[in-house]
Amino acid sequence: MTTSETAAAAGGAEAHVPFVTIVIPAFNEEARLPAGLDRVVAFLAAQPHDSEVVVVDDGSSDRTAAIVRDRTASLPPNVVLRLLQHQRQMGKGAAIRTGCLDARGTFVFFIDADLATPPEESLNLLDVLKAGEAVVIGSRIQPDGSDMRESQPTPRRLAGTLFTTMRKALRVLPDIDDTQCPMKGFRHDAAQAIFARQRLRGWIFDAEVLHIARMLGYRIAEVPVVWRHVDGSRLRFRPQQAFEVARDLLRLRFLHRPAEAGAPARQR
Repeated sequence: MTTSETAAAAGGAEAHVPFVTIVIPAFNEEARLPAGLDRVVAFLAAQPHDSEVVVVDDGSSDRTAAIVRDRTASLPPNVVLRLLQHQRQMGKGAAIRTGCLDARGTFVFFIDADLATPPEESLNLLDVLKAGEAVVIGSRIQPDGSDMRESQPTPRRLAGTLFTTMRKALRVLPDIDDTQCPMKGFRHDAAQAIFARQRLRGWIFDAEVLHIARMLGYRIAEVPVVWRHVDGSRLRFRPQQAFEVARDLLRLRFLHRPAEAGAPARQR
């Protein structure tokens, strides 16, 4: 079950459709969320349009929800802040699904609470969406071929490499090198169509989202973004996780079939 709270600055900003929504999943993020949320709000306040931030508290047991509520007292006039709460932890994929389906913006983004990819990077993705694309993803691979994922600790980097190898071997988005970058953007109608079909809650939900987008006929644009490793990740790799990832990659073909998708999406 999900509960919702909304706060906006004076002037009725909540009544208007925001141009941009940024969704932030959060589970026990009381240490990182205050500074991160302040930075996102300040960034959006400087933009020439109305925006909203949707924080999805995924069943936290700390002050995550209270921190969001505290920030609603002093919002800039062009930013709305909303809190959605899962009564129990359901996983990052479920939190992002909840936020993206509830988003009101013309364009919808999701980013991580640690701001490993800073919110300013969304501007380049937004340009692509405004030009007519419906789905755009950040890529940590730079135009010169360098890969920002190389800054990760060795175990996490090796796990990521193993996942990419398994994914491509199973022919899941074999033409995309970085499905897991934590910044993605969608036109509102595309977000509704894609996240309504999302089912996986765990680590590979990003690949599921892009698999659904491809199945629905959307092009997937890629834009290089700045990314840095942030200590304190809640992602933990277990010995059996390779089996679980392979199982979920195989499940994608049965969970989402083109015949069940309806008419292909039309690109502008």
